[in-house]
Amino acid sequence: MRRRIFATVLLAAAGLFALAVPAQAATGVLVVNGVPHENPQRGCYPASRSPVSVENFTDVTVLVHAAADCRGPVTAQVEPGQSATAVGGSYFVF
Repeated sequence: MRRRIFATVLLAAAGLFALAVPAQAATGVLVVNGVPHENPQRGCYPASRSPVSVENFTDVTVLVHAAADCRGPVTAQVEPGQSATAVGGSYFVF
C-alpha cells in the first residue's frame, strides 16, 4: 500500500514539474516594421501594418501570416539572419 501511495505522489510531482517549464524566448533582436523587439517571446503578434517588414536577428524562425491571429496562409518564412517583406496581418515567433 505504501508503494502505491509513493508511486502516485511521485507521478503527481513529475506531472507538476513538467507543467512548470517556462515559455521559451528567442535570443536576439527581431525588427518588425522598423520596431526592434529584444528576445521576443514565442507566440503570435499582430502586425501594425501591411506589408510587414521583418528583419530576423534571432535564433528562431518567424512566419508571417496573411490574416490576423496567425490565420490564413503563410506569406513569408523568415529564418534567422534573413529579412523579408510580405503581405500579412500577423506573425508568429517560434
